[in-house]
Amino acid sequence: MSIKNTAVSAVLGLMFLSLLIIYLITVPSPLITFLSVLIMLVALIMAQSNNWRDIFILAAISVIMSMVAIALVASARLGTIGTLIVLLLWGLLLSTLFSSARRAIVPLPPDRAHLIRNTFTGQVRLSKGSVVEPTIPVMERVVAVIPQYELSSDIRVEKINTQRQNVDALDILIRYKVKDPYSTLAGIPNLGQALDIVAKEMNQNLEEARLRVTFWEHVLNRQMKIDTDDVVLEVIFDNGFAQNPIEVSSKRQDLEQTVIDRLRRLVSRWGVELIELRFERVEFNPEVAKAINKPRTREEETLDRKTEAERDATRIRYVLGAEVELEAERVRAIITALRDSGVEITPDLIVKAITATSDWQMEGDFSLLTQHPLPPVAPAPARPTEKK
Repeated sequence: MSIKNTAVSAVLGLMFLSLLIIYLITVPSPLITFLSVLIMLVALIMAQSNNWRDIFILAAISVIMSMVAIALVASARLGTIGTLIVLLLWGLLLSTLFSSARRAIVPLPPDRAHLIRNTFTGQVRLSKGSVVEPTIPVMERVVAVIPQYELSSDIRVEKINTQRQNVDALDILIRYKVKDPYSTLAGIPNLGQALDIVAKEMNQNLEEARLRVTFWEHVLNRQMKIDTDDVVLEVIFDNGFAQNPIEVSSKRQDLEQTVIDRLRRLVSRWGVELIELRFERVEFNPEVAKAINKPRTREEETLDRKTEAERDATRIRYVLGAEVELEAERVRAIITALRDSGVEITPDLIVKAITATSDWQMEGDFSLLTQHPLPPVAPAPARPTEKK
């Protein structure tokens, strides 16, 4: 029977006894009978409510009716003073009972589960409703208070082997929550050892620690790290598309999905639902990255050298072209000047002019040529006349 049903039954019982006493002591009257039946009917209607406020109102009415019944009984035998004393004692008794019931009723937040074990049968039940159901002394006891709100864990997996270069560490963020408290209590691998280790780490007595949600948070985070380590090491070593640190970093989303699929099946055995898993950071030695990128670096260096050489060749071609154009202008000017001076232009003279342009400085008046004129070329000998 739940706490609410127990409270309603007690209140209705007190109401019925009070109305019965009032009916028996007073002079029989249709009005009193009608009022008694009406009050009991209203009480039965209010008892159907699931609202604790309605139950408290019903309890207050029952207390008032019981005080009226006690006063009627005491006044007939003990007088006014005796009636007051009896009412005072009855009020103290009700107050004591209410305080005891209030201490026994522990509010149950909706984000945690109270698991109660029967010490004789070993069966475990989950406390339901908005308050913790009182346990039966000796027969029952609370064995765990497990959080059902969202949990998060920052996990660092180190020394991850691949089939090539290794990854130094991988930082992972995981969000999850407990969906099945029964499986959490019974499904965690090596549960006894895990509970002892966490209790020692928190420096708490195990029996008391099991009743705190913070203890179970540590237990769940510990098991999540163990399972995540196993899955991540296996996935990164066996996958066929990321076998070095750079590939692990660049293809982390594909790896994340693979890890999520495997880890979700694993943690469901101990009642946990995986909400999110994300690779936050891939850590590896920079020298490993250089070794991985060495062939690519060589290709880039070769391409850079080729591009630089092409640029140098283009620059030289433009410079030489300009110089050749300039030398041609100089030769053309020399020949023009010689022609204007009346010098006979011959192939030898043109060769000498071209050669001279490499040594002389052209200043516009060709003074070197005019100061040192080239020697005249001897005329060709006359051909002998033929004899007739």
